[in-house]
Amino acid sequence: MQLGMIGELRLLEEIRRRFSDPSQKRDRGIIVGIGDDAAAFTPPLETMLVTTDMMHEGVDFDLSYTSPFHLGFKLVSVNVSDIAAMGGRSSFLFLTMSMKGDTDEIFFTKFCDGVARALQQYGMALIGGDLSSARNDMVFSATVIGNTGKPVLRSGASAGDGVYVTYVTGDAACGLELLKRMAPESREAVKKWLDYEVPLPDLILTDGSGFSKIDGNRVKPLLARHLMPAARDVRDLLPHITSMIDVSDGLFMDLCRICDESGTGAKVYLDKVPMSDSMKFASDRIGLSSLELAVSGGEDYELLFTMPPDVAERLDVGHACIGEITEKERITIDKSGRKAALKAEGYQHFGPA
Repeated sequence: MQLGMIGELRLLEEIRRRFSDPSQKRDRGIIVGIGDDAAAFTPPLETMLVTTDMMHEGVDFDLSYTSPFHLGFKLVSVNVSDIAAMGGRSSFLFLTMSMKGDTDEIFFTKFCDGVARALQQYGMALIGGDLSSARNDMVFSATVIGNTGKPVLRSGASAGDGVYVTYVTGDAACGLELLKRMAPESREAVKKWLDYEVPLPDLILTDGSGFSKIDGNRVKPLLARHLMPAARDVRDLLPHITSMIDVSDGLFMDLCRICDESGTGAKVYLDKVPMSDSMKFASDRIGLSSLELAVSGGEDYELLFTMPPDVAERLDVGHACIGEITEKERITIDKSGRKAALKAEGYQHFGPA
């Protein structure tokens, strides 16, 4: 049944039924959740963090290779990542949905399934939002509230700090490139794939002049990173981290944001940038540079942070050190020792096409 035939009141009641848990009210300090003009809760005795993110059809997601489940999960995850990048823990979600009247009810249900999976994974509660009809493209927005003992800012880096990243970069961008090149039947197979433990079949890629197969299980980490990114957590290191950001628009671009806010430079050793074997394999198959994907591809949602290197060595942080903060100079150094300018390359809204 189409959403226009169901009506707003019934959709809101379904959201309330699915996401209102009386036990959560007691455990989380929720006084009023879904169902009133505003949510009410008792704030924690820490600094509160608030972030919001919008996903617009045709700009931030493409339904030809993104399922509503993936979309719901990702919308929550990217906001949780912002809270984590400030050293916080996410608690509450406000969700806004603008959908066309001819959207099938199954889309709405599967989208809510994705949201529910993410809420369970991160230990959060949905306590409010808004629902509206759309005349053209669909738009989804989430606002997440979290808390932290002390916010970690982008502005705290100092010359001599090491630059660390929690895991490999470039996987999400490579996964997106694979999805763009897939034949329709392979896209549909991926859209039905909701559990990482479930194997994927061989996937068909097309370059416009022919078709080729690629092992779906070998590239599923890349597809998962784009469709269902997991927010990272480094709260055990927070007392020692001097600055932090999540890698949403590209490793170099987000590192330059730390430098801009801290008034510093940075030196990056290109052979230290962590890249997965899956990404190297897939990028070679589709004719892209794995290094370019790793340093300028967005949506990995890894955490990029700085801390004194002696502290990191003593703690054995277990995350890749890709360089160091400098006074002013911003450079990259390759394996042969050649230097080049560190450029803020990555995704920008309203940037050049």
